[in-house]
Parts: sequence; structure tokens; C-alpha cells
Amino acid sequence: MINSNFRRVLAPLGGIILLALVSACGGTAVPSADVPDPLEGINRNVHAFNKGLDRAVLKPTSEVYVAVVPQPVRGGVSNGVSNLSEPMSVVNYTLQGDIEGAVRSFMRFGMYTGFGLGGLLEPASDAGLFEDPTDFGETMAVWGVNSGPYVELPIFGPSTTRDAFGLGVDIVADPVPQVLTSEANAYLIGAQVADVLQARNDFARVIEALFYESADSYAATRIAYLQNRARDLNQGLALEDLEDPYAFE
Repeated sequence: MINSNFRRVLAPLGGIILLALVSACGGTAVPSADVPDPLEGINRNVHAFNKGLDRAVLKPTSEVYVAVVPQPVRGGVSNGVSNLSEPMSVVNYTLQGDIEGAVRSFMRFGMYTGFGLGGLLEPASDAGLFEDPTDFGETMAVWGVNSGPYVELPIFGPSTTRDAFGLGVDIVADPVPQVLTSEANAYLIGAQVADVLQARNDFARVIEALFYESADSYAATRIAYLQNRARDLNQGLALEDLEDPYAFE
């Protein structure tokens, strides 16, 4: 679940990135899904830590990983990690009352486990069952739980109090580590770290824009996360509005 959240945050943001950069540079005022930020001082310190961690560790390590490890191996690792996140998606879709989503995730997990050859093949995607992860933060949103204040977590990055609590539930309740041996869990953690490095490389352009090309990287990251999360939850702004940097004048 750690890396699925990471990828959800960093999925290609397009117009959202543009809006974030315009706002952070003092241009158009962009709403941020009405999420308060009373902990801004603390959040900015955590953001500075995360940004330094990215510059000193994550970025260079991801570049080495991509340069050294062959793409088929990297792809297999990422596919395997993605597959092992499906059981928790099944749980969350069920709790959301989304039986179609639960069945889709269950079928993806079954097809991948039975015919995926450890990540070398993608039978579920080939059959039209594409990955659509969900999490307990989204489950609580379906239940009507308010997002609460914006927070930036060390290492995990931007979030809200609801989504941060949801992340903790996803980690603790994930059934996969509970059925694996300690040795297998060690391999799983290594695979998750490798997948994060792959994700850092895949979304390098987005991260560079947010962290290093904006006048205020904290504001840019905050807006981008909240807008993307609002769209992810089918709340707030429409996609056509997000693609128009002048829609909020």
C-alpha cells in the first residue's frame, strides 16, 4: 500500500501542476478543496526534510537503480508489488460498497498470481482489468468522514489527517504481510523500496516541477496533492476546470 499511495500522488497531474505553479508564483488564486492548513509551520519543516531526502537520496538512488537494473526485471518487480496491493484494495472496495471494484481487484489478483509469472506477464491488463487501487482514506471519504487538516508526513509526503490515518490502517490491516514468512516479508520490503525508486524515475518530471521549478515548492505540492485527491475521490473540481489555469479568476 505504501507505493500505491506514492504512485497515486505522483500520477501525471497535467493541468494540476500548472495550476500549482501559477498559484505558488503569486498568480491566480487556486482553491485547494477547502482543506485547512493550521499546521503549516510544522508541515513546511517536514516538507524541507522530504525535499532534502529526495535530493540527497531518492533521486540519485533511483537514477542508479534504473541505470543498473534491466527494465524487464524492474518491470517485474513493480508488477509484483502492484499485484500484492490488490488484496487490500478488495477489502477497501468491499467496505465502500463497491462490489464491482472488489471483484475487479480480486480477479486481477487471481489472474496475476496464477498466470503472471512473477510479474513477467500482465494477464489482467491484457484482459481489460486495469489497476485501479483504492485505500482506507478513500473508504472513509465514502463514509462521509471529513478530510481534516492538511499534513505532510515524513517520507510519505502530502496527506490529510483522514488519509494519514487511512494509510496507517492500510499498513496494519494489509493481509499480505500477515501470511508471509519473515524472510518473504524482507523480500517484499526490498521489492517495495525498488518500486519506489522506479516510481521516482517514472514521475521525475512531475517531481522536478513541484520541488525544484516552483517559487514555493510547499505550496505547489500542497495544491497539487489536494486537487488530485479531490478529483480522485470524484469531489470538488472537474477535470476540464483543472486543465484551465484561468478557470478560477
